[in-house]
Amino acid sequence: MKSSLWIVCCGCMLLAAAAPGWAQMEEHVPVPKSSPRFLQQYDEAVKLLQKKGFDEMLESPSLGASSTQKFDAMKKAILGAADNLADVDRADRDTIYDVILQPGHYMRKKGAVGTSGTHVSEKALVAYISNEIAKALRAQSLHVLVVSADEYLRDDQGKPGWQGLRAKQFLAIHADGSTVPCKTGPSLAYQSSNSTMAMHAIGWALGQALGYTYSEFMKDGFTANEANYYMFKQVDASTMKGLLEVGELTCLDKETRLISSADLVGANVAAALVFIHKTGAP
Repeated sequence: MKSSLWIVCCGCMLLAAAAPGWAQMEEHVPVPKSSPRFLQQYDEAVKLLQKKGFDEMLESPSLGASSTQKFDAMKKAILGAADNLADVDRADRDTIYDVILQPGHYMRKKGAVGTSGTHVSEKALVAYISNEIAKALRAQSLHVLVVSADEYLRDDQGKPGWQGLRAKQFLAIHADGSTVPCKTGPSLAYQSSNSTMAMHAIGWALGQALGYTYSEFMKDGFTANEANYYMFKQVDASTMKGLLEVGELTCLDKETRLISSADLVGANVAAALVFIHKTGAP
């Protein structure tokens, strides 16, 4: 269902200490302006994605505000995901997964525990979205692994860590926060050696779910400078490694939109990952 092109606004203003109720530390750095390579490929990418029918795979928000009852039901479902994401640590180093998902900060009890908004925590929101993505991908017969933020897996020699996990695609999913509310927005980072076309697809998918136009926000949200994100070093992904910030939880209006759109975010990002899987998104 086509609406408009899309995405992302400001880079991640990731944190130090802040007001009570949101995060202490992050393990990745602020996202600067979009990389020149990404901007240079914008026109080509949009035309190619449209030619391949990618926009027709995406859903758009329905008109009209959600009822209070629907919002409360979504909030309850998201909060229920905070410590209940199935199969989060069942990993096999001998398997090449189609997609590995990592909900940011998931199962972490101290240190970089993530952001919190008025209604939900980052861990709960991204766990819920990751679970929706995983269900959609498995329904398309993709082999999916969801891993936690920390290293619960141990090999036969007792060595801890996700080091050596392999996949075609790896995507970490976070939410953002700011000491000055309403100053950040969605963003996406990737390794410089990875396909920028795949990043355009994921960015477009998120933006459409949140009701943004792609060209309006794409100048501030895409960078290759997250190559040092710790999971990028641990997972071998042949097609794509990406880190997606779905938006700011410390801004009440944006948090409300994220909660109301969480199902749609999951569905559209899953559609992008399926598209990348089938086409390679070169």
